[in-house]
Amino acid sequence: MRGVVLCLALLGCTQTQARKAHRAGEITTAAGLLGMLVSTTSAALTPAYEDTLIKVGIVFVPISLIGALVYIVTDDEAREVRRPAPLVSARDQAREQAWTLTKQAAKAARADDCTEVQALDPRIRDLDLDFHNVVFMRDVGIQRCLRQH
Repeated sequence: MRGVVLCLALLGCTQTQARKAHRAGEITTAAGLLGMLVSTTSAALTPAYEDTLIKVGIVFVPISLIGALVYIVTDDEAREVRRPAPLVSARDQAREQAWTLTKQAAKAARADDCTEVQALDPRIRDLDLDFHNVVFMRDVGIQRCLRQH
């Protein structure tokens, strides 16, 4: 219970912590309401102990309130649906790296640094052959540098 109070005090709960606190708040609220119901019903059925049973029932009021507050505070976080981040495939990573290297090669070609372009050519081809043929080899500056080789 100390962890729930600390979590709520800082409002920095993870979703797992919020779900556990949310469930605990739900159970605490239900237990408190049940306790009040049983004590007031017992008081009505046994008039000799009515005062005592009413006092016992009053104890369940703050328990229910605390449970309800925990439930309310954690409701948004506990019910939030989070989708896992999309997995990036090895092919997508290779294509991204090939694109980055192609931009470097195009910049080098514009700067007339054909040695750099020729060094990047096999790396890009090894990363993604389709990308190499469709994008890299169609750049005019890169073609000029590769013809010089």
